[in-house]
Amino acid sequence: MDEKKFDIVKLKKIPKEKCFICKNQINNSDVILNDDKFIAFLDLYAPTKGYTILAMKKHIEDISELTEKEYLEFQKTLFKISEAIKKAFNPKRICLLNSGGLLTHWHFHIIPLYKEVHNNFIDIILKKKILDMSENEKKEIVNKIKNNL
Repeated sequence: MDEKKFDIVKLKKIPKEKCFICKNQINNSDVILNDDKFIAFLDLYAPTKGYTILAMKKHIEDISELTEKEYLEFQKTLFKISEAIKKAFNPKRICLLNSGGLLTHWHFHIIPLYKEVHNNFIDIILKKKILDMSENEKKEIVNKIKNNL
């Protein structure tokens, strides 16, 4: 896999009428988990192999909108996907991030950190590069994670 420059200007121009998660605009081949409550999929702008987004299907914008039961179910699913990524790709560790940046739909980033990024997520952010993956490469990554769920 090669890398390409991350274009934040292009990302900011995406219309925000309704979030892409709620509109179900996620490429089916990128989906790792899709059940009645949650959806997990490869990040379109992934800087590392296996970088995944986990979101509730119901649109919420803040953790305070969750019940305790929903929050605990979310955390259990977050753990399950993180473990599957570890088994599939053996990263040095997993970084979890909830930024609430450009997308208001509450979600978490599951970010595998590999030895070559010095085990530091800040290195990844400062690099401003994303993986340039073919559809076959993405499909292979999705299948490896799914097979370890």
